[in-house]
Formats: sequence, structure tokens, C-alpha cells
Amino acid sequence: MVLRCFLGIIGLLKNSLKNGLFPVLLGITLPLQAQKIDSLQNQLQTAKPDTHRVSMLHDLSYAYWLGGDDSLAIRYGTQSVNLAKKLGFLPGEGKARLHLTRIEADRMIDLTGAFAQLDTVLRIAAKLKDRHMEAETYIRKAQLLETNLARQPEIMPLYDQAKAIFVNLGDKSWQGTVFNEKARFFTRSGDFSKAVEFLLKARQLQEEVNDLRALRSTLPNLGVAYSALGLYREALRAFDDAEIVAKKRNDKVLTAFLLNQRAEIFEKQGNYAAALKTLTQAADIHKTTRTAYWLPKTYSRMGRVYIQLKDYGNALKYTQLGDKLFQDVVDSDNFLDHVVQLNYAKIALARKQYRRVIDYASKGVEWAEESDPPLLPEAAEYHRLLAESYEMTGQIDQAYVHYKKFKAESDSLLNKESLQKATAATLNYEFDKQQQQQKLSIQKLENENLAQTRNLLGALLLLGAGILSFVFWNNRRLRTRNEELARKNAEIEAALYRGQTMERKRVASELHDNVATRVSALKWRYEAFDTSQFDADQQTEHARLLEHIGEIYDDIRSVSHNLMPDVLEKSGLQAALIKMADTLNVQNRTRFQLELEQSGADVRGKTAYELYAITLELVNNILKHAKARQANIALVRQDGFLTLVVQDDGQGFRQAGRSNGIGLQNIQSRLDRLGGSCQISNREQSGTLVQVRVPIAG
Repeated sequence: MVLRCFLGIIGLLKNSLKNGLFPVLLGITLPLQAQKIDSLQNQLQTAKPDTHRVSMLHDLSYAYWLGGDDSLAIRYGTQSVNLAKKLGFLPGEGKARLHLTRIEADRMIDLTGAFAQLDTVLRIAAKLKDRHMEAETYIRKAQLLETNLARQPEIMPLYDQAKAIFVNLGDKSWQGTVFNEKARFFTRSGDFSKAVEFLLKARQLQEEVNDLRALRSTLPNLGVAYSALGLYREALRAFDDAEIVAKKRNDKVLTAFLLNQRAEIFEKQGNYAAALKTLTQAADIHKTTRTAYWLPKTYSRMGRVYIQLKDYGNALKYTQLGDKLFQDVVDSDNFLDHVVQLNYAKIALARKQYRRVIDYASKGVEWAEESDPPLLPEAAEYHRLLAESYEMTGQIDQAYVHYKKFKAESDSLLNKESLQKATAATLNYEFDKQQQQQKLSIQKLENENLAQTRNLLGALLLLGAGILSFVFWNNRRLRTRNEELARKNAEIEAALYRGQTMERKRVASELHDNVATRVSALKWRYEAFDTSQFDADQQTEHARLLEHIGEIYDDIRSVSHNLMPDVLEKSGLQAALIKMADTLNVQNRTRFQLELEQSGADVRGKTAYELYAITLELVNNILKHAKARQANIALVRQDGFLTLVVQDDGQGFRQAGRSNGIGLQNIQSRLDRLGGSCQISNREQSGTLVQVRVPIAG
């Protein structure tokens, strides 16, 4: 259940202004209600006469009630009841009747009809076996009995019955509502200590279920009750907690209300500058939210603060502004704002306008003493003003009468205030003690959780250490295995190279000792032929055969030599390339130049042989295809790579079929074994440029 604020609600305004109730807030402003009403009215035009329409009529009644229009609220609530009865929709009928009863609790016009509504709701709840509806009925009945002095003893048992049902249902939010209602009951009688006790219970339950809508009423009211007891520190703390709720809900109305309450505390503490600043902030919010009731109240309070500062010009300005706005909201014949009335009287007293003081104070004291319960602080202040004014006008008898009443009511207030403060101190001590016990329980629980967390973290650390140790051991094992595999691969490659070297030597020896010898013998036999008997053609053919045999012999010697040159094995790549160039420059038309710079002096083994074979392949291509006059061979070592550059000034390299030649395939195969790369390009003017790049240590 949601309790309404003063905002534009006529019935509650009457009770609050004449009975001195402290505010009970709701987070719905009149503009928002107007928007909701328009939306519901539009939907209602097309709604069918079914259970959904019953709910819409109820919502419309609720919206009008919040907006202060009780007559329309009753009209649509009654329509909701009638349609629900026609449809046999008991839950909707019970809900609508409960709402009509809530409206009557404000109006207090047809109490007999309201009690009859509740009797019907109880029968509906029994048919439906709806304990929640039954409990709500007890709350509504207690609200109706609040103004019946003869039946006051029935109120608390009704609230207790409702609470017992909500406890049984496990509904903490509605349990909190019951405690709020109890707090409201004790506030009416001025027992703020008891109100604080129930508000604290309501707060605890509402916080457990995170009921922000209920907390936005409970927390501010708790602060107001603390403030009434003079416990300003606790009041400001409650207002701070309420401000958190306001921010979560983006509730400007609540924020402005809290500013008003803080300002009142600042005023009581004599901090008038802070009070004015805070009230100005509240007024700015009231203007934007169009809260018609609270803006004039805020201006009136600003006038009261200016009176304390003896700035009577501003005091009158803001009091009149608040009075005018207030008269626009309510009927002045039925309502009296005591802040405005007291402000006028005090300003008149300061200006020595004693007749006006007597007029304002006489009217005010009549209203204050007729309130139920009487407004003792306001009544006492009116009697003080009357006593001073009558004394200044020479009416000593009247002054004495009002002075006695002022003293009597002041003493009553002091006694009541002292009792309440003593009770509040005890309550505060018990509350602090309870909080301390809760803190100890929380600390104990936190320590237990900390120990569990520590044990869990320890286990996780041990597990993590075990996993890390396994990972480290496994990585080391894998690294050792990889190193062993690399070593074995190196041994295999070395053995393979040695085997290949031995095979090359054997093949070279076979070519040189056997094949070359036989070709040489064949050449000698052809040279020994008597060619004097040969005709010209035979002599030409004989000479051509001898030339071919000589070429074959030279090729065999060259192949046998290049399969495994002695200088390559003994002196390295650089010496082998020098000897190759010298040999080429003697036998061929193409002139070969070397640029070595000691780059290959220490290159031996597999790398030396593969690069030598690649160079030989490239040289053969130049001699066979390039028709070049000059060629360059360069060997450069840089950044961990050995680069072999072979270029010529011949006719260039044909792009078509570049990758299909056996020679190039052989070169690529050798580079794959070395992990190297090859780039072939035609030079801009003429010739071919080949760059071979292989990694090398050192």
C-alpha cells in the first residue's frame, strides 16, 4: 500500500494542517497524474467490458485520488466494483472496494458505508481464501477507526492481525506497511519516540526486499520524527539515506522535501544562512515540478528565517508570496497555515503594530487549540505574542491571562519534550546497542568468510603452484626433447652431408679415372687414324668427331672436378669461387669479376657446397644463354645472412617459363634445404640480376 503526501489532496491537507501530522510522501506529482489520467481515459474508450476494464477503472480511480479529486475517484471506483460484480470477478471487486474504503479514510463522511464495504471484502477474501486481501481489510478498518476516540483500543490489534498474516505469507514489504501505519498512529498523538521505533522496523524490512517505493516514505518520515525529538544528527542521517533513494528514482519531489526538512533543522540550530540557501534550492525544484502545495510552504519558511535575521522587509515579502500561492491552492475558510499566521504576527510585533498582532494571534490560537490533537507549540507561541501585545497596549489583565496560558502550555511542552527526549535517548541507546551487536555479528560473519576465503585462496594457490610446476617441468622436458631432436637432426644432416660428400668423391673419382680415361683413349685412337685416304667430307666429319670427343672429355673432367672440388673442402667457399672465376676467365669469352671482401672465407660444409653449386648453375646459364661479355659474382655477409649476387650484361632472362627450368628447380631445391630465398630480375639496360639469400651463423 502506498501512503499519500499532502500534495493537492484536500482531505489529507485538512488533517495535516489542523492536526499537525508530519508528511507522508508519495513519488507522483500532479502533472504526472494528469498524464496518466489522460492515457487511461483514452484506453478506456476502446476497452471491452471485461476484467481488464475492471483493472483500468480501478487504476483511473487511484490516479484521481492521488490527484486530489475524491469525487471522480469514487465515481470510477464504484464503476470498477459494479463491473466486477457483473462479471463475477471477485479479485477485482475486492480490490476496488478496498480502494473506496481508503478514500473514505481521508474524507470521513460516510463511515457506515465504508465499514459495510470492508465487511463485503472480508466475505470475498473468505471465498477466495485470499489471506492477503483479508490482511489489507484489517489495515483499512484500523485507518477508519483513527478518529473514533471510543474505539481507539481496537486499532493496534487490527494492525497486529494484518501483520501476522503478512508474516505467515512471507511478505516483508507489507509487514513494513503495517509498521508505517503504526508509526502514523503514534505520530498523531505526538509520541514520536514510538513512531521512530516502528519506522525503524519498517525500514529494516523494506531494505531487505529493496522496496524503494516504500523506503521513499519511511526514510523521510523517520528523519522528521527524529527532528521532532531534537535528534538532529540522526535526522540528517535519515535524510541522507532518503536522498540516495531519491537519486535512484530520479525523484525531484522527494529531493525538494528533504531540502525543506534540512532547512528546518538548520533554522533550529541557528544556522540561518544555510537554512535560506537550502530553502532556495527547494523552491527552485518546486517550480520545475509544479508542486502547488510545497512551494508556498517553502516561501513561508523563508519568511520565518528572515524574521530570525530581523530582515522584516524580506520576511514580509516571502510570507505574502507564500500566503498568496497557498490561497490559490486551498479554500481559506477551511484552512490556516500557521507558519504564515505566526510570521504576520511577529512582523507586526516588530513594527509595533499591536492591534494587528492581536488579530493574527487570536485567530491562530483558536485554530491551534481546536485541532485534534491541539497544536501546543503553535498555541503557546500565539499566547506569547498576545501577552506581549496586550502588555504594550496597557491591557494588563488580558496580558496576564495569555501569559499564564503560554506558561502552562510551554511547561506542558517542556515536560512532554523532556519525557520524549529521555525516551529517545533510551531508544537511541538501544538502537546503537543493537547496531553494535549487528556490527559484531557482521564482523564475525566477515571474519568467517575471510577465513573461508583465505583457505580457498590457499588451496587455489597450492593448486596454481602445482599447475605452474607441472607446466614448468613439462616445458623443460619438451625443451630438452626439442634440443635432443635438434641435435639428432644436426647429426643426421652432418652424416647425410658426409655421405653425400663421400658419394660425390666416389662419383668424381669414377668419372675421372674410368670414364675420362676411356674417352681419352677413344680420342687418341681417332687421332691415330690415317686421314690421307679420306675425301674432304670424311676429313671434315673426322675433325668434327674429334672436336666432340674433346668436348665430352672436357665436360667429364669439369663435372668430376665440380662434384666435389678439393679447394672447396680444404679452403672454403671463397677460395673455391676464386678458382672458379680464374678457370672461367681462361676458357670462355665472358669475363667474370669477383667481389668477396672475405665474406665467404670461413663458409664450409653443406652451406658452402650448396652455394657453390648454385653459383655454378648460374654461371652455366650465363655461358649457355646470356651471350654476355661481362659478369659479376659478389658475396656479402650482413645481419646474419649471406647474400650471393650474380649479374651479367647479356640478353636478359625470359619471363615465360622462368620457374619451369630444371636449373632453376635445382637452385630452389638447394635453397629450401638451406632455408634461403632467390630473386631473379632483368636489369634496366641489359642482362640478368640474381640475388640468393641464406641465413648463416656469426
